[in-house]
Amino acid sequence: MKKGAFKYLVLQTLKDRPMHGYEIMMAICEKFSGFYTPSAGLVYPTLQMLEDLGYVSVKEESGKKVYSITDKGRDFIIKRKDAIEDIIKRHESFGHERMGLNKEIKRLARLIIMNYWDLTPEETEKIEGIIKEAREKIGKILLEGD
Repeated sequence: MKKGAFKYLVLQTLKDRPMHGYEIMMAICEKFSGFYTPSAGLVYPTLQMLEDLGYVSVKEESGKKVYSITDKGRDFIIKRKDAIEDIIKRHESFGHERMGLNKEIKRLARLIIMNYWDLTPEETEKIEGIIKEAREKIGKILLEGD
């Protein structure tokens, strides 16, 4: 994600209704088809910055901070509508275009994690070799275009 683009995703997410931080994280995750979930370490400082700029307001409800976009925040995203639409369009299609790849990465990780503690030293060494070979082949595709 380009530097500064995340604040647009947060403001666009808050455009329809107030949310607490976790809801914002999950709504953005959904935009990425589950492939990207922003961390609390990104979301909360961004919300604080947006609050400092006057683009969001915060109030406490049932012990949770609930964030709402302000009129100033709405004006901000209206003035940058084209740029924001471009960012949203690129990011919303992100997971869909690579759904097969996303599924295979998750399946591989799940398979290894589910069997991790039962691996023998020999199995571990074989799997490491296969993953290293795959990483090298993928690196050639990505870095050299082969």
